[in-house]
Amino acid sequence: MITGAYPKAKVPAVLLTTLTSDSWIVIGCVVGALVLFASERIRPEGVSVTVLLTLALTGVVTPGEAFSGFASPAVVTVGAMFIMSAGMVEAGVPAAIAAAIERYGGTRITVVTALLVLVVGGMSAFMNNIAATVILLPAAVSLARAADTGSSRLLMPLAFGSLLGGLMTQIGTPPNLLASEALADAGYQPFGMFDFVPTGAVIFGVGLVYLLTVGRRVLPDRSGPNVTEEVSQTREYLAELLVPSTARIAGQALTTLRWGRRFDVSVAEIIRDGHRLRFPSAHESVFVGDVLLVEGERDAVLRLVEAEDLEFAVEGQAGQTLVDDEMSVVLELVAGPSFGSRGRSLVDIRFRSRLGGLVLGVWRQGTRVRTPIRRLRIRPGDALLVRMPRDRIVDLETSSEFIMLSTRPRVVLPRPRMLLAVAILAIAIGMAATGVAHIAVAGMFGVVLMILCRVLPYDRLYAAVEWRTLILIATLLPLGHAMQSTGLAVLVADTVGDLLRPYGALPVLAGIFLLTALLTQVMSNAGAVVLIAPLALGIAASSGIAPHPVMMMVAIAGSAAFLTPIGHQANILVYNTGAYRFLEFLKLGGPLTLLILITSLVVVPWIWPL
Repeated sequence: MITGAYPKAKVPAVLLTTLTSDSWIVIGCVVGALVLFASERIRPEGVSVTVLLTLALTGVVTPGEAFSGFASPAVVTVGAMFIMSAGMVEAGVPAAIAAAIERYGGTRITVVTALLVLVVGGMSAFMNNIAATVILLPAAVSLARAADTGSSRLLMPLAFGSLLGGLMTQIGTPPNLLASEALADAGYQPFGMFDFVPTGAVIFGVGLVYLLTVGRRVLPDRSGPNVTEEVSQTREYLAELLVPSTARIAGQALTTLRWGRRFDVSVAEIIRDGHRLRFPSAHESVFVGDVLLVEGERDAVLRLVEAEDLEFAVEGQAGQTLVDDEMSVVLELVAGPSFGSRGRSLVDIRFRSRLGGLVLGVWRQGTRVRTPIRRLRIRPGDALLVRMPRDRIVDLETSSEFIMLSTRPRVVLPRPRMLLAVAILAIAIGMAATGVAHIAVAGMFGVVLMILCRVLPYDRLYAAVEWRTLILIATLLPLGHAMQSTGLAVLVADTVGDLLRPYGALPVLAGIFLLTALLTQVMSNAGAVVLIAPLALGIAASSGIAPHPVMMMVAIAGSAAFLTPIGHQANILVYNTGAYRFLEFLKLGGPLTLLILITSLVVVPWIWPL
């Protein structure tokens, strides 16, 4: 823990009494960014790049300052943690933990909830929050079904547990790293690797008790779709059609026929001369005598039959091939965070050609989506029912787009590989914690070890990085510097300090916490911390408060994304999967946020003297 006197803050000698043109440009960038973040019309990284270009083109920052964020140690460290988290996943460490939870979790909902929150919190302290949530989500759904309760009883605590767990170490979440770097940039001693443990552990414990007591009464008992329940409903949409000698389509390729675009149906199988061609490619042709297994709405199939002069095959056979057989299997998937807030279509990701699967239906918040699948934009958390060739399941498991919920044989990875991955992560953390190397250097050292030791295949290296997050952080950092260089941060800090100083230090800390927490709901947690950090340091200096407790409050509030399902990717992921309603996040997350604020106001000044 950091002890000793705090150095003087770097404050300009002459405080600005009027806003300069550069200050107005910065204010415009801040307001414009907040509006665009809240509207979700433009991707967050697109907003941050636009802000960066505005500052550079208007001369508020120099070209060197504009792109200095890409050389930021915090950006390098966040990238390194993405890669090392992927190495842990590749080695099977989180999967082994998830399997153990499923095996020994039991059916008592309180015990299962506690176990999930403790495990995801422990994992999130040392790896990416999203990765921890993604790994444990199938286990949570499986445990909910085993306990004969709705998955909504477990999924929101899972997401909230990952956010709470990230508070416990410097590498647990980007806000912790950014708060530490803000201190270093201002001339103060940065936080150490485990300086977050005392406050983070107390807040995590309080959050756990809240989720186990209040949470069990507030959370709804609601489930998303279940494969075994939905198969019978989907079976009516499959039909076997015969291509007669009179059909005009004989000899034409499926890509030429464009049945998906014209009728919104898909060809799942072609039976020709007694042989089954499952999941045919778009370039496959149809011939007289072929029997086509077609998936689509009843009306769509009838329109297809009439338009193309097809005939129904033997009555009673339609839909029988939907169930699992020796060559194919029906699986339940959840769309992952890579689909983004605006979503992507299955055509965009080339689902059929890359993975060879047939999508039988899409569910959002427990309700089947009736929009034609080809035109539907899949969003994170959407549930998909798909029919897959058994030999393509491995491709699906290694895909970054989807999470498999259906029960499947687990791949048992060699134990030495798991131990090696854990050892490399421990070495990197130990180097940073003991001061042997800067945390960014230690992180990159861990990345190199994982590549050299083949824990993470080299071809998975770039896919492991959440580039959008890195771009967002790197392009927003110059905005924080611009707020300081134009004097805007000092002016705002003095104004706020004058208003709050008569009431004491605790209201100042509470105000900073609430402002950061509110911004986190409409923009990324990293963006909120980048924006608030220079203001918080200025307020601390003008109010006579030590900088470290103030920045600890900023870091904690930056992870308090509990009020809306769009506040954090972990929330987005469970929002649709758990069939939650928007206000249910506020119902559980609002009191939790206030509880964390009260706990922080007690614990932070005790550990970090004001």
